[in-house]
Amino acid sequence: MQWPILLLSDLDDAALAARIATGDEGAFVVAYDRHAGFVFASVVRFLGDRETASEVVQDAFVTLWGRARQFDSGSGSLLTWLLAIARHRAIDRLRAEGRRPSRDAVSLDAVGPDGRPSRSTERGEAPPVLVASAATDPSTIATRRWVQAVVRTGIAELPDQEREVLILGYALDLSQSQIAARLDWPIGTVKSRTRRALAQLRARLGSLPELREALDRETLTVGLDR
Repeated sequence: MQWPILLLSDLDDAALAARIATGDEGAFVVAYDRHAGFVFASVVRFLGDRETASEVVQDAFVTLWGRARQFDSGSGSLLTWLLAIARHRAIDRLRAEGRRPSRDAVSLDAVGPDGRPSRSTERGEAPPVLVASAATDPSTIATRRWVQAVVRTGIAELPDQEREVLILGYALDLSQSQIAARLDWPIGTVKSRTRRALAQLRARLGSLPELREALDRETLTVGLDR
């Protein structure tokens, strides 16, 4: 039985994956509409190539169609499952082409000449702490840049006020008191919006192993008074 798309859109990811495993094309369309944009944005930031990113996303969703039974909701969300597949496919493409992730795709000028977040930062770019270091190990570089690409995508989709407070604490290393003064907000508002922003990032991305450590290590200190 094929359910109407409107009814399928109410299902959670685990239920969608179960229906995809039975060959339900409508459930597959809903899963694609729900997650393809995030996966594509992350891969574009990682590779710096929209055409190749589109092919990687297609590969990831073809894998979902053929292997939906392998999805285990107890191990993470469907989004993070798709991101893990996309990461492997993207790295395979880089190896096949004999290159590393594009530096242009992950470079970050966090602070503009006026001391405020630059245009890229205001659009939701990642803080400098997640920019790959000068490490020469290709695997280390690829992992760091993948983390940055996905976190950048997660930050970009936050509501405007949550994104702004997170970027100010992250990119400019401002304390919550400094953020409150900069934005003319009560300190309690800054704290609550910081908590909401971090909670949303962890809820969305925290089940990816390479991201869980970065989020726990790096974002716990965002905006804290020092």
